[in-house]
Amino acid sequence: MSLPQELPAEVSLQVELPAETYTLLEASQAIRSLNAGHKTLLVKIAKAYAWKTRYGYEDLIQEALTRVLEGKRAWPRQLPIVVFLRGVMRSIASDWAPESVDAVEADEVGCANHAAAARIDAQKILALFDDDPIAQKIFVAMLEGAKGEELREISGLAAKDYESKRTKMRRRLEKMSP
Repeated sequence: MSLPQELPAEVSLQVELPAETYTLLEASQAIRSLNAGHKTLLVKIAKAYAWKTRYGYEDLIQEALTRVLEGKRAWPRQLPIVVFLRGVMRSIASDWAPESVDAVEADEVGCANHAAAARIDAQKILALFDDDPIAQKIFVAMLEGAKGEELREISGLAAKDYESKRTKMRRRLEKMSP
């Protein structure tokens, strides 16, 4: 028996793998479907990063969303949207941070107040998890910039238990939000 030298046109040897990032349409739909809790959290995150720039937190959020929707920032499928947008805002704020602080602008006078408010908010959130040391460990690691698989490793939990813990944390945060 001899094998054909060429495969018929309808046979494909390539396997379609799922894209590693969301499409622009998927990202746009996800942004439009953010709930009030997620939006509140994004505002708090933006305030925490924007205080060290000469721009407001609204500008930071707008710039992050613009970069995502223009395709300048690709959203990896393994990241939840809030975690992804947090990283985008952190990156932008880092780019916007003044290189020298020789001249004091009116916006910079409030930096100490913003930093203090961010610390108070972080303390309030940490207090939400007084009864759960693993949740506190995850939250502190998030504040320090850990993300994705690194957070799960820090927690010491199995993947399924980690996702349950994150769901519990998210629900408590949503209850705290107005």
